[in-house]
Amino acid sequence: MRPLIFLLLAVLVLLMPSCKLYTDVEFNGVKSTKFERFDRQGITCAITVEIYNPNPYKISLLDSDVQLSMEGQKLGHVQLPSSAELEAESKTLLTMICVAPPESIPAIAGGAIGLIFKKDLMVEGKGTLRAKALLISKTFPVEFQQRISKDDLGL
Repeated sequence: MRPLIFLLLAVLVLLMPSCKLYTDVEFNGVKSTKFERFDRQGITCAITVEIYNPNPYKISLLDSDVQLSMEGQKLGHVQLPSSAELEAESKTLLTMICVAPPESIPAIAGGAIGLIFKKDLMVEGKGTLRAKALLISKTFPVEFQQRISKDDLGL
C-alpha cells in the first residue's frame, strides 16, 4: 500500500507544473493620449491602454503605481478608474487619468512651448499595476512611450 501512495504522489508532483492556474496579464501598449485640461489649476491627461487577460476568469485591477512624464518632466501618478476589471480571455481598453499639480506647470509648460518648434512631444509612463483574481494578487510591469501632437494638447 505504501509504495502505491508514493507512486501517486510522484505522479502528482510531476504533473502539477503543467497545470498552471494563473498566467500573467499582458500590457499591450497605449492606444491614445489626450490632455483634457492644461491650465493654471493643473494638467489632466487621459491615457487609454490595452491590457490582455489570457486567463479563463475575470481579473480586477487594484491599484496603479505608474509615473507619467512629458519630455522628461514628471507629470504625476496614473489613477485607475474605480471599477477596473479585465474580462476573461480578452483584450480590454482601459482609460486611466493622470492629474499633475499646479506647481509642475512651469517645468511642463517649457516642454509645451517647444511645440512651436516641434510637431509633437514624448509622453512616457513607467511603473506597475496590481491585479487580483480568485485568491491570487499579482503585480505586473507597465512601460510605454508615445508621441503626442498639438491636437492632443488642445493647442
